[in-house]
Amino acid sequence: MTINKLFNLEGKTALVTGAGSGIGQEIAKTLYDAGANLALAARRKEKLEETKSILNNKSQNVEVFSLDVTNEDSIKNCLTEINKQFSSIDILVNNAGMTVVGTLDNNEQDEWDNVINTNLRGPWALSKFWLKSILEKNQKNGVVLNVSSITGEAAQKGNGIYAISKAALSHMTRQMALEWAKYNVRVNAIAPGYFRTDINSDFLDSEMSAPMIKRIPFRRPGNISELQGPILLLASDAGSYMTGSTLVVDGGHLVRDL
Repeated sequence: MTINKLFNLEGKTALVTGAGSGIGQEIAKTLYDAGANLALAARRKEKLEETKSILNNKSQNVEVFSLDVTNEDSIKNCLTEINKQFSSIDILVNNAGMTVVGTLDNNEQDEWDNVINTNLRGPWALSKFWLKSILEKNQKNGVVLNVSSITGEAAQKGNGIYAISKAALSHMTRQMALEWAKYNVRVNAIAPGYFRTDINSDFLDSEMSAPMIKRIPFRRPGNISELQGPILLLASDAGSYMTGSTLVVDGGHLVRDL
């Protein structure tokens, strides 16, 4: 197989949650540029329409769907609607997420529930029902890509619930990989560090970000386009013998000296 074909996703369909902005939008663009059809899903369909509008006008199909990953009925309905539009869902990207700030002793139960339900329970439920849907179609393979975080690999003050949810997501990735290999389904995660997005650009451009940036060996946040290679590696045949991995993409943030 040639190098170009290794990363080619033509004929594949990817379901990407939370694709209305930031990393989710970049994942959608990357998979689309590699030839994939896209099913974009989130609570706010208007943000997904914005993502759809910025994609190059190619031959692939791009559709948007309403999805609340914390609600199993919403998950089932969304998968049903997607399967009406596409012959298969070959790649599932669990990107939808949220966070709350504060220390664990001051967080409230509803904050815990909202973050865990969105960042952990949601990917578990969506992946489970997706797997059932492809097995019912006798689909012979599939890919799950979970979007974790470097905070799942190391503790972060004031962001505890989020960090806990991402640590659990990375381990759930390993558990799914172990259990679903018999279905020829690969399950991996990507753990981004700090990347410039519309949401955090003001912070990164302020003096408040200086101490954090100094802790990154490259002394800069990542450019969002620098996620394209890792995304394609895990989503395409280039990573055909990878499963259960969490790929850290952080400019060396986690390996800084003590």
